[in-house]
Amino acid sequence: MPSWLHDIKTALASVGGIAHYDAIYAEVARMRPSPLPGSWKEIVRRTIQDHASESNGFRGTAVFYSVDGIGSGVWGLRELLKPAQLASDIGEPEAPQRVQQQVYRVLRDTEMTRKLKALYKDTCQLCGLKLMLADGSSYSEAHHVQPLGRPHNGPDIAANILVLCPNHHVLLDYGAMDLHADELHAIAGHRVGSRYIEYHNKNIAKPEMR
Repeated sequence: MPSWLHDIKTALASVGGIAHYDAIYAEVARMRPSPLPGSWKEIVRRTIQDHASESNGFRGTAVFYSVDGIGSGVWGLRELLKPAQLASDIGEPEAPQRVQQQVYRVLRDTEMTRKLKALYKDTCQLCGLKLMLADGSSYSEAHHVQPLGRPHNGPDIAANILVLCPNHHVLLDYGAMDLHADELHAIAGHRVGSRYIEYHNKNIAKPEMR
């Protein structure tokens, strides 16, 4: 019989590579022959945590990752975590010339933002749009509600991040709209903190948006 680790990896891959414990349990129960031992859910939890670097029980092989710590209950397959996507014009021109440049927006790609984009499968939390690229992959952007860096000094944590389409990302970056928690699509294991929404509405959104 395949190991628990093998079956958990297979189960997680079959539900999209990232899921809450409840979905993992259901898929493992469907795959493994009955009867399951009485402690099988504990075996699943222990196996995941033994192979996740975020866990105190980590045993040295990072197979799984947690979106926002063990308490969130959301786990993903590290091998399926997508790297940052680069635009086709990202490189330097062949003969660079000295020109004046201004940087208006910064797209920050961190491990936490990649995890959340995987959780939402690149679906905008505001409008539900999922952009598909020519190679069949999907695309989204992650927005720190209280921006990173000075003068805002927001944290790079799940509670301060939204997964958005580029249009809504631009609107929020430039303060062209405010935020309301009840209008955000949320998945189990992730919720934007009210303090960060309040910060955006008071400090980023233009006065006419309030």
